[in-house]
Amino acid sequence: MKKVLVVDDSPTIRKLIGYVLKRKDYVIEEAEDGMDAMEKLSNSEIDLVIVDLNMPNMDGISFVKNLRGSYYNLDLPVIMLTTTSDNELIEAAYGAGINMCLHKPIQPDILINKIESLLGGGP
Repeated sequence: MKKVLVVDDSPTIRKLIGYVLKRKDYVIEEAEDGMDAMEKLSNSEIDLVIVDLNMPNMDGISFVKNLRGSYYNLDLPVIMLTTTSDNELIEAAYGAGINMCLHKPIQPDILINKIESLLGGGP
């Protein structure tokens, strides 16, 4: 089974995404910010990361830059979730190395479809 790391400072969003993905047999790991996510990545094999743009301690863009700074994480798929319509921030996220950006609120079927497209199929 594929393991997805959900990184968001909102426990509600983490639980909602986790609920949707568990129904499709994904294994879920949660992190409350970029720093927590970096720690989780060092202790676990992750197949895909879903990360929020705006978080305390280490935001999504900083997290992705740190993630891509490691040779081992160059190919790890990353989906960024955001509520922003600021194109400069979204471009900065792509520049940091995300694979795709989705806007909140995200429909569960769309999220599953995007994850499966990045992972080459289901769990």
